[in-house]
Amino acid sequence: MSNARIILRNLTANWIGHGANLVVMFFLSPYIVHTLGVTEFGIWQLLTVLTGYMGILDLGVRASTGRYIILYLGKNQHEKVDETIRTGLGFYTALSSLILIAGFILGFFFPTIFPSVPVEYHSTVAVLLPVLAINIWVSALQSVLSSILAAYDRFDLARGADLIMLAVRTAMTIAALEMGTGLIGLTVAVIGCNLVGLAVNWIFSRKIHKGLKIWPLMLKKRRLKELYNYGIGAFIVAASAKIIGQTDLLLVGNLISINSVTVYSVGAMLIYYSDTFIKQIGRTFFPKLQKAVAQNNLKEARSLLYRQVQLRLILGTLMYVGYISFGKTFIFLWMFDPAIFPMASVVNAAKVMAILSLAKLLILMGTFSRSIFAATGHIGFSAKMTGLEALINLTLSISLVVFFNLDLIGIAAGTLGSHLLIQTIILPYYACKKAGINWFHFIMNIGSKALVSGTLFFLICYSVQRGFEVRTWIGFFVQVTLATTCFFPVIWLVLFSEDDRNRIKKKFANKL
Repeated sequence: MSNARIILRNLTANWIGHGANLVVMFFLSPYIVHTLGVTEFGIWQLLTVLTGYMGILDLGVRASTGRYIILYLGKNQHEKVDETIRTGLGFYTALSSLILIAGFILGFFFPTIFPSVPVEYHSTVAVLLPVLAINIWVSALQSVLSSILAAYDRFDLARGADLIMLAVRTAMTIAALEMGTGLIGLTVAVIGCNLVGLAVNWIFSRKIHKGLKIWPLMLKKRRLKELYNYGIGAFIVAASAKIIGQTDLLLVGNLISINSVTVYSVGAMLIYYSDTFIKQIGRTFFPKLQKAVAQNNLKEARSLLYRQVQLRLILGTLMYVGYISFGKTFIFLWMFDPAIFPMASVVNAAKVMAILSLAKLLILMGTFSRSIFAATGHIGFSAKMTGLEALINLTLSISLVVFFNLDLIGIAAGTLGSHLLIQTIILPYYACKKAGINWFHFIMNIGSKALVSGTLFFLICYSVQRGFEVRTWIGFFVQVTLATTCFFPVIWLVLFSEDDRNRIKKKFANKL
């Protein structure tokens, strides 16, 4: 199968898998919010964020394990592939006790960190955080097996496992809420789906990687040193990304109120889920990119980079400009409830969505940067810049809330400012140098296309909304469909290169 077909198959599988997540989130989130209530849902969001923070205690070994599996497969060094797999699994198992201790500590200090949480939830949280810490170990083992599938370009199987997990989690979540088990039931649902995912990924990995051995576990010194040297940079990137992406909720819970966590979460939820679609483009291209770099095929590597930037611009412009334009109507139809989520909450959530969408829109050109640094092994610079971005984000957000009383808007604006400086300017510049790409030409060529297409689509959305007001889902989807249809000519004329247009015309003519 050709590279283009493999990439198309993998990208389709990734988008279907995460599209399913988006659909489930769309239908399930209002049900969870209205069943749990604003306070309990806010607590659940904080538990989720804290669990994510405990997950970065792996010091980046999760990311480096996947990277070295791909690297050694590209070099046909299968003995090192097996050593990397077993060492990664052994490391996570050894680390699990440290993560469990972190869970107990966070559970104990949770009421102090978030003083607005009602007293009746303190003991429940103290129990659930250690349980969720154990779940991190299960998830880590599962991710190592899933990285084997990615290394063999079998994203279709990896996403198939994810779909099975999604079905299990959705069914268990609904059952838990119907039985009134609240936070405890949601925790059981999370653990249950990860155990199923571990089993399914193990079955698929054995099928693809012949002779797979996961026992006895291994802590081979050379592989550990290798994973750690690369992983420490990945750890800084992951920790900083958590600060940038999820600390917003912790700041809201600490500086504003537990109920505001739910409002901010509703505004940010769709952004976070959609961001996964953009990231999947890079993840889909990465195995090919890593192998091209390993074989010193820089021409192929640059071609892969340009292609993924083009795809990100097409999808990202469509999503984020759409959220800015249609966000308020969407949240009103999705979440509005006079008793639980009133109009004031809808307006605040829509403002958060618009600011975060603008932040994501500004970094579309620079999202390829980390792929270059990861593939070439220069993750140290990426780690430093991401750490700086996290610090700027944290400082800006706290300052805008404490000194300017901007509340939720201030938290979101801090993310916007840090993204603009680091991911839109600094990272792309150095990534282009590493890839041998003329930075000025890249900015003028790709940047101008991004600006023109984004502006045109915003005007299209504005014109469609001015045409008629909607108060139902049917009217909303008619507006979105009309705006999206009008955007296709922009994609064709602005975001497709002349070579792309000629290639598509030729293929179409041959079929005719």
